[in-house]
Amino acid sequence: MVALFVMLTILACVGIDGIVQWRKAKRESATRILADQLVPAEALAKLSAPPDVFLDEGHTWVRVTPSGKAHIGIDGFAQGLIGRIDDVLLPEVGREARRGDMLFAMRQGQHRAAFASPVDGVVEVVDKELHWHPEMIQINPYKDGWVCSLKPKNLARNLKLLRIADDAKSWLKEEGQKFREFFAARPFEDLQLGQVLQDGGQLTGGVLEFADDETWKQFNRIFLRPGQIKNS
Repeated sequence: MVALFVMLTILACVGIDGIVQWRKAKRESATRILADQLVPAEALAKLSAPPDVFLDEGHTWVRVTPSGKAHIGIDGFAQGLIGRIDDVLLPEVGREARRGDMLFAMRQGQHRAAFASPVDGVVEVVDKELHWHPEMIQINPYKDGWVCSLKPKNLARNLKLLRIADDAKSWLKEEGQKFREFFAARPFEDLQLGQVLQDGGQLTGGVLEFADDETWKQFNRIFLRPGQIKNS
C-alpha cells in the first residue's frame, strides 16, 4: 500500500512538472513570436545614423558644430523603442557633465529612460521647446530632437570612444539583435499587448510603451547604462 502511494505521488509530481514545463515552453514561444513581430529582423538592416554624428554606447549622439560646440540627443534606436515621450527632463545650464554620468532623461508615464553624457563638458544650452513638444524627438531625433548643447572638454579623447559612419551602422545592427534577444526573454504578461496582436491590430509607437517596470529597469541597465560607461 505504501509502495503504491509512493508511486502515485511520483507520477503526480512528474505530471505537474510536465504541465509547468509545457506552459513555460508555450510562454517562451509566444514571447519569441512577439519579439519577431515587434522587432522584425528586416528592421535591423535599416538602422543607421546620419554620417556627421557620433554615437555613444549609451545611445546618445554627438554632432560637433563648426564653433566647437557639441549638440547631443538620443539615437533612432532608443527613440524607436521608447516610442511616446511625455516629457524630457533637461539638465541645468551651467552644469558640468562627465562622460558616463546621467545627463537627461525621457519620461513616459511613470517610467524613465536615463541617458548618459557621451562627452565631458559644461551645459550651455538646452532645448526648452521639448517641454511643450517632446514629440519632436520622435519626428527626427537627429535634428529637431536635439536635447542640449555642451561646451566640450577633452573632446578629441572622448570622440575616439564613439562610433561614426559604417562603424555606427554595424553597431546599431548588433544592438538591435541584442534587444530582440532581450525582449524575447522577458515575461509575456501584458494582456493588453497580447490582445492587440490577437486582434490583428497594428502597434504604433515603441515596444517599451507596453513593457512593465522591470523591463524598463533592465533596458536602462543593459542598453542606456548611465553611470556604467567608461571614460577612457
